[in-house]
Amino acid sequence: MRTVFVIIYLALLGLYLFVEVGDSFRRRAVNKILLSSLFLFFGQFWFWTGGFAHGWQYLALVGLFYACMGDALLLFSFGAGGAAFAVANLCFIGYTFCTLHAGGVFLKALPWLGLGIATFFVLFFSATRSEWIDLGNKTGLALFYLLTVTLHELMGLLAAVLLPGAHYLLLGIGLGLFMISDYFLVVYKFKTKRKRALRTNTACYFLGMMLVALSFSVLP
Repeated sequence: MRTVFVIIYLALLGLYLFVEVGDSFRRRAVNKILLSSLFLFFGQFWFWTGGFAHGWQYLALVGLFYACMGDALLLFSFGAGGAAFAVANLCFIGYTFCTLHAGGVFLKALPWLGLGIATFFVLFFSATRSEWIDLGNKTGLALFYLLTVTLHELMGLLAAVLLPGAHYLLLGIGLGLFMISDYFLVVYKFKTKRKRALRTNTACYFLGMMLVALSFSVLP
């Protein structure tokens, strides 16, 4: 089943990289919703059948749902889509935090997490104060959103490094790609309108969500 999912998903992603920058909203919407529905359906299926449905693990399920909702809403409203993704980010923060805590490695991860957060603030304020990127009146919202996506990426990667198992590895890499995609989206929206930046955002995001969904097909 994993092989079928990956083949269909990658074929749709390859197609979407072309229709995304085309003139047909209908083709773009149908293709994007199909991709999102695939990672949501298979992620949920493996979650329920793979022994993950316990306590705090439901946060990941909610995160997948809101990521899918964000994809649909972004077709019509950047603000509404961003709000849905912010909820997804908070859910993934909760999931990765609990993953590190349950695995008994949160204290070991804490110094690296602090270093990563400090690096984020330095880079963010350096980019905005030097006017390398002009976020205008969206600076506060961008800071909050990028901090949330960076947090779950940092904890996901730390789980991949500190905890054994394919679940943590796939989850960490997937969330890492999710974060990279959002940085490219900010660059596309506020600095350049080049198609290359948009396609990089799309490729990183959907590949990341594919890996997040696949991570639930293997037990921790």
